[in-house]
Amino acid sequence: MLSLACLTAPGVWAAEAPARLDTVHVTADGPQARVGSNKLDREEIERPQARSLAEVLDALPGVNAGGSQRPGGQTINVWGFESVEHVQVTLDGAPQGFEKYQQGSSFIDPELLGSVEVLKGGHSPFYGNGAFGAVVKAETKTVAELLQPGKSVGGFAKLMYQDNGNQFGQSLAAYAGGPGSKADILAYMTRSRAGNGKLGDGSSMMFSGNDLEGGMLKLAWRPVSGHRLRLGWTRQEEERRTPWAAKRGDIPAPSEGEIQKYGFEGAWLRKSVWREQENETVSADWTFVSDSPWLDLQLSYAQSRRYQHDTRPPTASIYAFSSQYGNESWVTQRDRRLELRNTARFGSGWASQEVTVGVSWAHKTLDALFYRPDKVKDPAYNYGYLNPRYQPPGEETVRSAYWVHQWQPLGSLTLTPSLRYDHVWIQGRENLASAYNDPALGHDYSGLAYSGWSPRLAARWNFRPGWTLDASYSRTWRAPGVDEVYDTQAEGSKTTASSRQLRPETLNAFKLGLEYERGNVLASGDSLSAALTWYRQTVKSDIAQRLGKNRGDGPGWPLPPGAGLYRNMPGYVIQGFELEGRYQAGGWFGSLSLSSTKGDRNHSLLDPWGKDEPITNIPPRKAVANLGYRWNKIGLSLSGQGKFVRKQDRVLHDSAFIYPAQHGYSLYGLFLGWQPQGRLKGFEARLAVDNLFNTQYTPYLTEGAEGMGRAIRTSVSWRF
Repeated sequence: MLSLACLTAPGVWAAEAPARLDTVHVTADGPQARVGSNKLDREEIERPQARSLAEVLDALPGVNAGGSQRPGGQTINVWGFESVEHVQVTLDGAPQGFEKYQQGSSFIDPELLGSVEVLKGGHSPFYGNGAFGAVVKAETKTVAELLQPGKSVGGFAKLMYQDNGNQFGQSLAAYAGGPGSKADILAYMTRSRAGNGKLGDGSSMMFSGNDLEGGMLKLAWRPVSGHRLRLGWTRQEEERRTPWAAKRGDIPAPSEGEIQKYGFEGAWLRKSVWREQENETVSADWTFVSDSPWLDLQLSYAQSRRYQHDTRPPTASIYAFSSQYGNESWVTQRDRRLELRNTARFGSGWASQEVTVGVSWAHKTLDALFYRPDKVKDPAYNYGYLNPRYQPPGEETVRSAYWVHQWQPLGSLTLTPSLRYDHVWIQGRENLASAYNDPALGHDYSGLAYSGWSPRLAARWNFRPGWTLDASYSRTWRAPGVDEVYDTQAEGSKTTASSRQLRPETLNAFKLGLEYERGNVLASGDSLSAALTWYRQTVKSDIAQRLGKNRGDGPGWPLPPGAGLYRNMPGYVIQGFELEGRYQAGGWFGSLSLSSTKGDRNHSLLDPWGKDEPITNIPPRKAVANLGYRWNKIGLSLSGQGKFVRKQDRVLHDSAFIYPAQHGYSLYGLFLGWQPQGRLKGFEARLAVDNLFNTQYTPYLTEGAEGMGRAIRTSVSWRF
């Protein structure tokens, strides 16, 4: 069934970056270079016609796609952080992270998006309990973006095709409202189907096809001056046959014996699961801007649900998948978030100030159930239906308050101190299997509380025309998650207990940057913006599993009785820099970015008292160059992109929990867009060629999964 969906954007970008008072001048080539953040508009999202959010962001400095090329197998790595706890993804204010071993972390269809902003590092006071790496704020398309100029009612139709995998897609939309209207309404539907794609060597990537349906319905109402109410609902449904571990690369081919026993198709099916996936979001926000500068009020609510149902074929082994969610599984994750925020502006001259205060409440529930046919007669395992001990059910509640004080003592200097308080409560739930509910083994699912403050200080100094110095310091923390505390094991294991001794992780983050933005630099009418960012992220008491030989609480100590699977490690340091520049002159436009990240762990992941070692999640150096020309009179633009990735050989060699070393590679793409005027106004045709030379390559953050071969992507659309 094709479903409708809707989303609203309960935040204002300016509110998320309180230290930025300077005017942003946007050229036709997109948003400007900024220290520690990137924002993509609709044109930059649609130009590559990407299949996933991770692919959209992969061209940004400091941001890299991880996981495999299979649908649902992508992760987002920012400044070396890639876990769901450290890189928080929202869609119109609703959390979108998905926590399941060997699965991707977010499943947002780029076709629905109007903008994406990446706030790098743990520097935003509006987000707590994690987000050490980044907050990725994805927002859906709006009526204002889709309406033709001067119209208040419109429609949209689009056809898409990609040759690699024979992917077909269609989108339809109807909308009304726009600037000056009392109300907006937008309904948007999309669907795509694809078969198996091909790698650079021409071989097929098994189980890489998909069948995706989704859409959105957005409503906005402005009853009187200063008031605005927005409502939304979005839904995506997807079905596909896939390896259980969607993040992994190629899967081993069936043996001759398996083929003889099950047939060729049956033998391959035993390597996979049939996966049904649903993502649903509801959001609402009300804003009131009064005539008084003391009252700029916003009340927002968002909830989301991610659901995944896996079924293995009847011929699958009944003994082999106890650590991989059994022969059938149901995983549901829900988030709810309520926030009230007000911004007051007062003073002038050296006393010019802006104070934002807010309170928020967030609640997350985690439910996972799986079926083990080998335990169907065992009452200790609930006759086969139980909760996976490695993804225990439970809930998390976060209550927060924050204060952000923006002071402009000089016209060129802005200081922004802020303080945030978070109280986190986690509560486990007993397993359906009594084997994991034994107090004698340390199974304890009772609640735990964590609380703490997050102070931050940001400064921006426009010391010369066009030049701005940006500096930030942040100290924040992350509470242990439900899966980390309540992961328990049955008798026979050496780590049977709940990990109730865990302390929160802490982050000390520094960011220093320089921005340049001027016009008429090399030629009359041109524009140049550039940003150089240096960052250092120091994490202490990071949470990890007890691995290796030194699993005790001291060098050479034995494992204590009743120990939990997780413990606090000494910590690690991630630092690096990124450089980004954008230039436009006449019809010419181009951009260049370079990013480099290095990470070192204090001691070892396998031994808290061992030698220091590199962090495994650090991406290799990357440079991305774009150059294009736009013929404005005929609405035609042509551009090319080169992505140059260095080899990654700074890796571990004595652990199974690593990414293998990878060779460097270069990828090239072409983009063509045509938006004619006159009688054909509203028509748009796009062509994108990804991996132009059909390069065979293996990205580092993919556990050996090869990249896809050349893909020719085309689309035609009509706005009327």
